[in-house]
Amino acid sequence: MLAWALHRNDRRELWGQVVRIFGAATKTFLGLVPHGNTGGSNVSALQKLPIPEDLAVEISAAERSA
Repeated sequence: MLAWALHRNDRRELWGQVVRIFGAATKTFLGLVPHGNTGGSNVSALQKLPIPEDLAVEISAAERSA
């Protein structure tokens, strides 16, 4: 998303991504980043979003093989 914001020269998205990267770096290990969040600056960093079934299957398979 950061690269996308840079490519589009979207300052609002760029700032949102910088804030998210900092937040993710400090909160992920505590389990505070909700599953399914797309990472866009137009979505709250704490908002849970539904994970599409096809992606849930892929995630589950990857977790089993890890």
